[in-house]
Amino acid sequence: MSSIRTRKTINKYLPLFLMMIPGIVYLIINNYLPMFGIVIAFKNVNFAKGIWGSDWVGLKNFEYLFKTTDAYIITRNTILYNAAFIIINLIVAVGVAILLNEIKNKLLSRFYQSVILLPYLISTVIVSYLVFAMLSMDNGFMNKTVCRCSVWSGSLGIMSRGSGRIF
Repeated sequence: MSSIRTRKTINKYLPLFLMMIPGIVYLIINNYLPMFGIVIAFKNVNFAKGIWGSDWVGLKNFEYLFKTTDAYIITRNTILYNAAFIIINLIVAVGVAILLNEIKNKLLSRFYQSVILLPYLISTVIVSYLVFAMLSMDNGFMNKTVCRCSVWSGSLGIMSRGSGRIF
């Protein structure tokens, strides 16, 4: 009786299970497959033999690391840098939130919030293409519109090292 109920539940939610497959595949590829690289820490890696064919040394690599005088410096720097980044990011985030809260015009506040969050939501490739589209010497916005409206003759080579450079 229990297997009939289980089969009915699976059939009922089959579309949801199918929609989960791409997410699960992504999770496995990006979060679990790289975990096999942890084995390198416990091996004496010989690239001629490959990672899996190299000799197993156990914790000897860690013993070597912590016997050096640099281990204390590395550990201290890692902890201090992370603590500093956490504190600085917290202060900046709270400061920006307070400043955004002080803007009385809701439309302007939402615009500033969108501009601040936009780099986290758009791919770097898209941002770099937008910059290229703005500053291109041949078809860029700067050369097609701004240069035609001004006394500048020729094209602005903002991203080049040629004679058309303005900076």
